[in-house]
Amino acid sequence: MTTVTVAAPSKLPLWRTIGQAYALWGGNLPDLVRVCWFWMLLMAPVFAFLTWWQAPRAMELLQTARIGQPFVDPNPLLTMLTQIVAKVVGLPALASIAVAWHRLLLKDEHPGAGLYLRLDGIVAGYAVLAFWVGLITLAPSYVSMMLQSMAAHGHPLAAGVQFLAGVGTITALFVVARLSLVLPGKALGRDDITFGAAWRVSKGNTWRMLWAYFFCILPLMVLGGGTSYWLFQPDHGRAALTLVPLVPSLLAIPLGMISVGMLSLSYRYFFER
Repeated sequence: MTTVTVAAPSKLPLWRTIGQAYALWGGNLPDLVRVCWFWMLLMAPVFAFLTWWQAPRAMELLQTARIGQPFVDPNPLLTMLTQIVAKVVGLPALASIAVAWHRLLLKDEHPGAGLYLRLDGIVAGYAVLAFWVGLITLAPSYVSMMLQSMAAHGHPLAAGVQFLAGVGTITALFVVARLSLVLPGKALGRDDITFGAAWRVSKGNTWRMLWAYFFCILPLMVLGGGTSYWLFQPDHGRAALTLVPLVPSLLAIPLGMISVGMLSLSYRYFFER
């Protein structure tokens, strides 16, 4: 195994990195479509089933929000497990596409003309790393979710712990913004790019990495916000609550590659200067 030599910390060029992430996404869109379309076709019925399964809870949540009452999940453990299962089910597709996108941007490795359905050790390792990185961000909210049932019964510590869970989520976002630099290295087959190396090399860039993520996921936020606004309107049945969220769920795959491209550019800046 080779040893990573970490360069002296320097400042990531924030706006240039964001602009290049969008430019590379648009400039390589035909390759991205070639990589994405079959995975999206495979995942469409899976996402549709998961959305249909969760539709009754979504209807209840929307109803309580419309009348201004707080929603207390009667079974937070089941909700948490459902969300984890949904994320795990989508990981192979996201990891496979992200690996292809990293390798295209960092190694100029373009996909072939046939179906792209890469599932190998590199994709599996990437999926595992992505799961743990994502879990760092989600863990505080899951703790808060579990405490909802306690708060409903007036538990004296529930409100305080929920506040700490919110602080924990914000803190986790700062941490994950830097630790995610291990993912492009994994996509290239490098096991020497560790969490420790990613943390050291990005020293002094916490805010820059966080802002880079924020501006690169803006299209996803706009898409999700528009969908939420439509769903918040009354008189939607289970079919609408199943089909309408399916569209942004599928579009999130190619749109998410903007932030994956930003990670590739950040990796190149920090590790390949």
